[in-house]
Amino acid sequence: MTVYADTPRWPRHGMLWGHLISDTSLEELHAAAARAGLPPRSFDLDHYDWPDSAQDSLAQAGVRFVADGELTRILIRSGLRVKLRDRPAARARRSAEHAAALGLRRVPRDLIVGLIGHVDPLPEHPAAFRLTRDAPHGPTRLETHGAAGRRAAEQLLAELDALARTRGDEGFVGQVMDAPTPTPTPPPPTQAAPAGP
Repeated sequence: MTVYADTPRWPRHGMLWGHLISDTSLEELHAAAARAGLPPRSFDLDHYDWPDSAQDSLAQAGVRFVADGELTRILIRSGLRVKLRDRPAARARRSAEHAAALGLRRVPRDLIVGLIGHVDPLPEHPAAFRLTRDAPHGPTRLETHGAAGRRAAEQLLAELDALARTRGDEGFVGQVMDAPTPTPTPPPPTQAAPAGP
């Protein structure tokens, strides 16, 4: 049982990023990531993303460094790989499972209950939002394109908090991204034209 990392070479947020995988289990992967001090939100279905600044802590956690191609082959052999074309379906399944566990009737586009993993980025949609809360009474980080997204996020968060409290939790902890379709406003009634002579 070994955890592997490749060389950071993918630029994002002004840093270079690499991937961390297990050849055996996600439990082993989560444990190694925690030992190395990686944030749980950096988990993405079958791997962790890690910045080049974490290389020393990964080495101290016993991670083995390999070339990119070898990392991919190890992940495929492990049976843990989620192919690129299967990732949207895997996120949809995860969202449905997490919504069902909470008792949420409408499944958002991407939902994670708990601290491990992250949802898709905020899409270009006027009512889109992405919110994160890492503690029941902690701050809620909200990304949105405007007032419609803020209102939708606030409504969903209130529902998520209520459902979490029904389960015995203090409030919702997790991350959600959604872009609900606004309910169309019915047109105003038309005035009848006055009858002519």
